Amino acid sequence: MTKESVSAVVLAGGGSTRMGQNKALLQLGDKTMIERIIEGLKPLFNEIIVITNHPEEYPMIKDILFVKDEMKLEEKNSLVGIYTGLLAAKNPYAFIVPCDMPFLDQNLIQHMLQQLEGEDIVIPFIEGHYQPLHAIYGKGCIEPIKELLEKRRYKITSFFGQVKIKTIDEETIMRFSKDMKCFLNVNTYDAYLKIQEDWK
Repeated sequence: MTKESVSAVVLAGGGSTRMGQNKALLQLGDKTMIERIIEGLKPLFNEIIVITNHPEEYPMIKDILFVKDEMKLEEKNSLVGIYTGLLAAKNPYAFIVPCDMPFLDQNLIQHMLQQLEGEDIVIPFIEGHYQPLHAIYGKGCIEPIKELLEKRRYKITSFFGQVKIKTIDEETIMRFSKDMKCFLNVNTYDAYLKIQEDWK
């Protein structure tokens, strides 16, 4: 698939309960984490969308579409962000990534884009587990996701049995990212402190 077929969607839900602040706005060198992520996505996609209910927190980000969650739910979950991103995307597919994954590998993402041949999802599969927040979803996923959300079921993989999936195996992933660092989530303040050296 070409960059004209796939949008990029960054899930930036807001404050992290584990960190007590918005992870997307943590500084990595002279830029915020979300700026680093967008910087990595720009060469690969002709549309980048940030899903957040607080777009006013990102004045430093220009020329990017900000979209608020399509459904107002009491429980915080990533599934509604995927749903919102797919609805907002001008392209038939969207690469979904969270705001706390700053070591994205452009070559791996490019490989995933090249594997897309009409499937509903292209997704890494590591140690017996899907990586649903580093995956490409098609608009064919919208209705199955909507049905889950209406039932207040938020596990992303719950609808996978209803759609066509292509997996990217570990051996392939390791050709691009031997240490799998591209899947590293900065979930805690300790994890954030550990990666500071990478941006000095």
